[in-house]
Amino acid sequence: MLEQVFQTKIQKQKFWQPGEKVIVATSTGVDSMVLLWLLLHLPKAQRPQIIVAHVNHELRVQSDTEEAYLQRFCQMHHVPLRVQHWPQTDHPQTGIEAAARAFRYTFFAQVMQAEAANYLLTAHHGDDLLETLLMKLIRSGELHEMRGIRQERPFESGTLIRPLLPFSKQEIRDYAAQVGLIYYEDQTNHESTVLRNRIRHAVVPLLKQENPRLIQNANRFSQALTNLMEQQASLTTALLPLLAIKTHNKDVEGRLDQLTTASATQQRALWQLVWHSYFKQLPALKLAQLDQIQQLLANRQKPQGIIELGAGLVFEKQYGHFRIGPKSENKCSDLSIKKRILSINKWLRLENDEQIGIFEIEHLPNHVQYQNVIWLAPKDWPLQVKPVVANDRIMLDNTHHKTIQRLWIDTKTARSKRHQAWAIWAKNQLIGRPDLQISALFNHEQTGKIRYILCYLDG
Repeated sequence: MLEQVFQTKIQKQKFWQPGEKVIVATSTGVDSMVLLWLLLHLPKAQRPQIIVAHVNHELRVQSDTEEAYLQRFCQMHHVPLRVQHWPQTDHPQTGIEAAARAFRYTFFAQVMQAEAANYLLTAHHGDDLLETLLMKLIRSGELHEMRGIRQERPFESGTLIRPLLPFSKQEIRDYAAQVGLIYYEDQTNHESTVLRNRIRHAVVPLLKQENPRLIQNANRFSQALTNLMEQQASLTTALLPLLAIKTHNKDVEGRLDQLTTASATQQRALWQLVWHSYFKQLPALKLAQLDQIQQLLANRQKPQGIIELGAGLVFEKQYGHFRIGPKSENKCSDLSIKKRILSINKWLRLENDEQIGIFEIEHLPNHVQYQNVIWLAPKDWPLQVKPVVANDRIMLDNTHHKTIQRLWIDTKTARSKRHQAWAIWAKNQLIGRPDLQISALFNHEQTGKIRYILCYLDG
């Protein structure tokens, strides 16, 4: 029965063309041996060119026995076998399961490349899918982690296929007994210290008593969730231009003013997409983090704010803009004892890569981001560039002044800019800086003073 259903599914799915090379990951356990047997007994019109890949992990006494058996099996059926040993000297003290998996799949990728094969076949089955879903539900319940095991997914330059996913473990065991297939049991599969084993032996049997079609339901749920999330990703991608994203060094920056057209659900999906697109080496954002971002953006009383995202990264709201990147360091304390002198007609590059310069009109640079006209007398020289703090004051006219803190608020200066803010000083008088579009008492012609252009470039 299983063999007929398997052949029907292979015919329907058309995972490969007849005669194409496939690498079959085989451990000598019942699952992989049944997969190999089923592939060997496919009708010629469906059968691929099979190459068996086996890793001897050197973890158990019977590892060499299993390898020898697989060699005899492959010779009997005229199937090429590729074997790789994982020396005991390379085994880590902790995390051995994850390390073993990484070693296996690295080897499988190497075999695919060496054999010019586009497909890797593994023997994951329906019980594996169900156990994975339950484990993810127990550990996090995060939606993006709940898709379980996919029947097909990209792997290296090809595709990883799991043809046994529709079948239960018991169906596979029954078929092995029916055809008299020899296989080897891994006794570690019964150790109760492993969560998957506890679910497999204590939880899943009870659930199957409630509904014998549990495996089919798990497959249906996983596939439906995958389809739903792919559809959401497609719709969310269409919203990405709203953010007008730009990258700068390690930062991802963009606008927030168009985001109000998207619903809260769409916005959360959008931020997850941005994160996955630009920080794909890191785990997906958790629902709690997405909710924090949503709450920050919705809070009109808080034009600026920072949310920790882990791995040293933050989401930063800066008025109508956002930034995702490393947490900004307060550089003022490091630079407060430094004073830099402005030379006429020369750019001065600061430690944060900003550039400030004072130029005569005939020497004005071609590329200037901001500029202010200032009028200076000989006694005003030399001009100094040094850090400012929030309570520094700048004169607006003969009687009025404003603190830098107030000026930052009025000009909606981002917190990251405030942490490394410089300004121009003449003696002990704060003049300002061009990007703030204000300078003290120097914005109109004055007797005995010469006109200069104060220029600015953002690094």
